[in-house]
Amino acid sequence: MGAPPPPRPPPRGAAGGGGASRSLLVCRAGAETVGLPLEGVAEVFRFRPCTPVPGAPAALVGLTGRGGILVSVVDLATALGTAPAPPAGADGQGPGHVVVLRRDGPRIGLRVERVLAVAEAAVETSAEGLGRRAVAGYARAAAQGVDEPGFAVIDLASLLAPLLAAGRPGPA
Repeated sequence: MGAPPPPRPPPRGAAGGGGASRSLLVCRAGAETVGLPLEGVAEVFRFRPCTPVPGAPAALVGLTGRGGILVSVVDLATALGTAPAPPAGADGQGPGHVVVLRRDGPRIGLRVERVLAVAEAAVETSAEGLGRRAVAGYARAAAQGVDEPGFAVIDLASLLAPLLAAGRPGPA
């Protein structure tokens, strides 16, 4: 008798313990590796100095222009409550990239230390052990092109909700 046939790969969406497969933009935000849903990303550009906004939430780095449109730049690590990216160097050039989000309303970009890869990863959506409301799930298996055993997947709407609410006037 011959050897049994090799196991078949799990169907799309069933890899990594039953989590749905998603296309993610994998980034470093401070010391964390995170995945952003690729369908929520409009573009990525190199970080450049921003104009600060007085009285803005701590996570808002400032405003920058892109293609004639203002982009509010939010430090993703600060918004997640983790250690932020290092400050800009003497030349004014901060580290990393800005990931502009695809959304209706004001243009918002997330400052990240580095964009690592676009990857397909199985995402488990169990909230157990995640602890942050902006986390939509966890990619436990290493994604192709990413040297991490796993990473959090960010829920963009939940991440932005407190920042957008901070910019609205309260009741009179």
